[in-house]
Amino acid sequence: MTPDQKSLTIENQRRLIWAVTRSYLEADNYKRRKYGEKRRRRWSWFKVLINMFGRAIRLTPLYRQGLENARNIVVNEIDLFFGDLPELFHRYTILHMTDLHVDFVPGIEQTIRKCIRGLAVDLCVLTGDFRAGVGGGFKKVVTSMERIVSETDAVDGILATLGNHDTYQMVEPFERIGMTLLANESVEIVRGDARICVTGLDDPYYYYTDRAVTALEETGNGFKIALVHAPSMFDVAADNGYALYLCGHTHGGQICLPGGRPIITHLRHGRKFYRGLWRYGKMTGYTGQGTGTVGIPLRFNTQSEITVLRLNRARA
Repeated sequence: MTPDQKSLTIENQRRLIWAVTRSYLEADNYKRRKYGEKRRRRWSWFKVLINMFGRAIRLTPLYRQGLENARNIVVNEIDLFFGDLPELFHRYTILHMTDLHVDFVPGIEQTIRKCIRGLAVDLCVLTGDFRAGVGGGFKKVVTSMERIVSETDAVDGILATLGNHDTYQMVEPFERIGMTLLANESVEIVRGDARICVTGLDDPYYYYTDRAVTALEETGNGFKIALVHAPSMFDVAADNGYALYLCGHTHGGQICLPGGRPIITHLRHGRKFYRGLWRYGKMTGYTGQGTGTVGIPLRFNTQSEITVLRLNRARA
């Protein structure tokens, strides 16, 4: 057996172990987070409150405004600067989408496709929550994602991670349509004799395991990017030399008070990183506000977004 064949065998074994573990966690109906947190997932009370709020606001002009806000997706372009970015990756562009929930707001798929059509980038990354529910079928989600993938023009392809609304069963159909799913795994992107490492973690909000920490620890030196559904792994990533951390999960609060103050972020660890650009130590992070919405198809004082990040090599 050659070294490459041996490496492939190990990767296949790890993927199989991950899939079996994830299937158990999904069936067990518990949230598993860092620091030993284990809590039963209880959506019933939250759904009742959301439905009550939805019925009440539907009787007011605010409902139409909130729906228009949710459907209004903007493309934000952001320049980032790094002293250790390899010269050959100067001006490298990353298209980042998170929390698409493509089966929730009618017409959201078409809007996403229109926004990304004609955007030429180096890499596309998707940080989870492709569907609205946390269970059930996902055939329509795969069909919508296939159409979105067909509009994506990314030289180095599409890398994705799963969110807490997603299932391990999505991996195979997503990879058939051209997405590469990373489940506590890393890949290298090469330009000449330079390379960057991209690590994608499984969702840490419901499905955390110590394998996520190992995946961050086992990468070598160099410029490294972490793709994670939620901000929760920010400290571990920074401690292991990651330069950039891309995530979502919070929707930026989705429904916020005036001034953008969130009512709910669904975060415990890393709560202050619930939206936008942030720093932790030497690491830069970006928490997308979400391309779609969930729970209720409304937004107030937040913005549905798609982000294009341009990596620049900082000079003295």
